[in-house]
Amino acid sequence: MGTRISGRATFGGLASGLDTNALLEGLLEIERTPLKRIEARRSEIQNQQSLIRQLNSRLLALRDAAAAIDDRNTRLTNASTSEEFLKYTGSSSNEGVVEVTATAGASVGDIQIQVDQLARGSRRFSTTFSAESASAATALAQGQSVTIELPNADPDESPPVEATSITISADDGPISLSTLRDRINSSEDNGSKVRADVLQVSEGVFRLVLTSNETGFPRGQLAISGDLALEAPALDGSDDAQSAQFQLFGQTITRDSNVVDDVLTGISLKLKSVAELDENDQPITETVTVAVDSDAIAAQVEKFIDAYNDVVSFLDNQSRYNESTKTAGPLSGDFMLRQVQNRLRDLVSTPFAFQQNPNNPFGPGGRDANDRPISGGTVSAVGIELVSGGRLRLDRERFDEVLARDPNLVNEFLSGRERDTVQNQDEIDEANAYNENLPPDAPASARRPVPAEDLWDAGFFTQVGEELETIVRSGDGLFAERDKLFEDRLKTIDRSIDQFNSRLALREETLIQRFSALERIVSSLQNQQGFLSSLR
Repeated sequence: MGTRISGRATFGGLASGLDTNALLEGLLEIERTPLKRIEARRSEIQNQQSLIRQLNSRLLALRDAAAAIDDRNTRLTNASTSEEFLKYTGSSSNEGVVEVTATAGASVGDIQIQVDQLARGSRRFSTTFSAESASAATALAQGQSVTIELPNADPDESPPVEATSITISADDGPISLSTLRDRINSSEDNGSKVRADVLQVSEGVFRLVLTSNETGFPRGQLAISGDLALEAPALDGSDDAQSAQFQLFGQTITRDSNVVDDVLTGISLKLKSVAELDENDQPITETVTVAVDSDAIAAQVEKFIDAYNDVVSFLDNQSRYNESTKTAGPLSGDFMLRQVQNRLRDLVSTPFAFQQNPNNPFGPGGRDANDRPISGGTVSAVGIELVSGGRLRLDRERFDEVLARDPNLVNEFLSGRERDTVQNQDEIDEANAYNENLPPDAPASARRPVPAEDLWDAGFFTQVGEELETIVRSGDGLFAERDKLFEDRLKTIDRSIDQFNSRLALREETLIQRFSALERIVSSLQNQQGFLSSLR
């Protein structure tokens, strides 16, 4: 019976009665033994590569968790554009009068505020129109026009903002009251600065109401000219624009808006109502409080700790010796794992000091509020403790205590601070000097890149980010180089497997030919035996 092995035709002992296919496969299986060892080694290396990539992903997550609160830009050369580590809360003794929010740069404590008046825009009323409907009332006869203006130009904006000026002309025929309203609201010159409404005073009686959406005086004060008949503004000034007015630290402050974010650094006030009156009809002063949001800050630090512990757990699992199976982890003894473990351990256990502020109380030789020595220089000084198994834990009591003492110094210790002088000035000068000495016709590729100015004194999170960057950086990072080695080894093994398979195919062809020859010989002998038997 004909069969095929490796795509070639064979004959399963038609003449000899031997299972030549089984014999052939058995011989080839013996020949494959070295190949199986090579393939097993390939799987082992591929598994190690996969595990290193998984570790790289975890270290990237740890780096990103540190970068999220290190107060530095992505290039690690200067401060970030906004505060990342410190968070604040704002509260008010009367949210109905004033609300407060606090961000980076806010000073912690209580502030007394008295709201005397709110900012508002102005409004103007047309005279009444009697008609069946607003669309039947003629606001402007043919040839008439109305111009609405606001002195809200802002030349300091980029690009400069021009003052609002809206002109509606009845050049093509009369304009009804409702049409005038619609044309004002939809005018390209409006920009939602002026709102027009039709007010039905009573049945068949209508007015046009114009309201400034700009607040403050004079920028919100409407000026109307032209042929639209207007009522005189209210004598009590309620139709006119006015600015917000409030008192802080005994000073009277005036602003055009009820949302004030330029009077105190990091603090935004939302004025909602004028001050309430006490039993003596005197305005009540409210208290707004700014505090450090220790819960929000701790949550960020916990994310970092979780990412750190995830790396430590992964390293332990992949290098641990299993007593029950008497086998080591797939990365046990790996030099890179030991290197990463040592670097992480040094980061959390080795004291460090600042060049910019060596007197930071959480650095080496620091002392607490009671002048007691702190185990300074390591993150344990601020409550990030190194516990069993090389993992980290946040001591909230200690962390809240140091934040309450001085959040800015905690921020400096963990995230760093800007220096007065450039840290890498020598490297910059060396690169510039090298480039200046190049011949004028030297190609651009010959120039040495000039490093960016390093104006940052590293804190703990900054150091973690810098250290991990050398490990996980794509292209030339420690893990990127290791991955290239894995790829090179796999390619070498793949070439060996291809060569072995080629040799095995030739060996198979040789065995098939020999077994086929054997069958032909046996068949010939059987034919001779049959012929001789027929002669008897």
